[in-house]
Amino acid sequence: MFKKGIKGLVLVLLLLTLFGCSSKKIKIVNNNASEAGPGPLTKENVSLAGIHIGDSQEQVLKLYGEPTKKDKFPTTPFVRWYYEDLGLSVAFYRRGENEPVIGGVVDIQISAPSKLTTDTGIGLGDSLEYITKKYDVVYSFQPNGKYQSVFINGANKEEINGLYYPHLDFSLENNKITRIILTNQQQRP
Repeated sequence: MFKKGIKGLVLVLLLLTLFGCSSKKIKIVNNNASEAGPGPLTKENVSLAGIHIGDSQEQVLKLYGEPTKKDKFPTTPFVRWYYEDLGLSVAFYRRGENEPVIGGVVDIQISAPSKLTTDTGIGLGDSLEYITKKYDVVYSFQPNGKYQSVFINGANKEEINGLYYPHLDFSLENNKITRIILTNQQQRP
């Protein structure tokens, strides 16, 4: 009986140690993502749905064909393409509503029913622990009940708000990813 108790205690301690290691990889920031400082991402080393920041409209068309819908990205002059059956949207940079697209992709988002992933294989339904296995340090704001947002910053810093880009953001509900955004923080790629 005593040996079973010791084995059980060792198993519990081992599991707590393993869980503790992954939770140490999550750093909490209070106000905004700029507190986290620069991260490892560059537009060349991160992609979502096979699309990189700066990719052209032609490159996206080659991957996914014509979008099901096109409109303006909220609060910006950017053009947004939707692939509704894939749960994918892609925004392209332009300076004004009547200006041509320049610089390429500035924002990529996936949500249900998407089966698409990041270049590291992270997709919807994956856990927070899976994210921490793929990245050395993950940042988060204080969790809000069953919802959490975690992110990884890029190496570049934009001047006005001090935000780092590219920026990879994961929205989670009950520890499962429900949305992934790869953005260039509205900076021209």
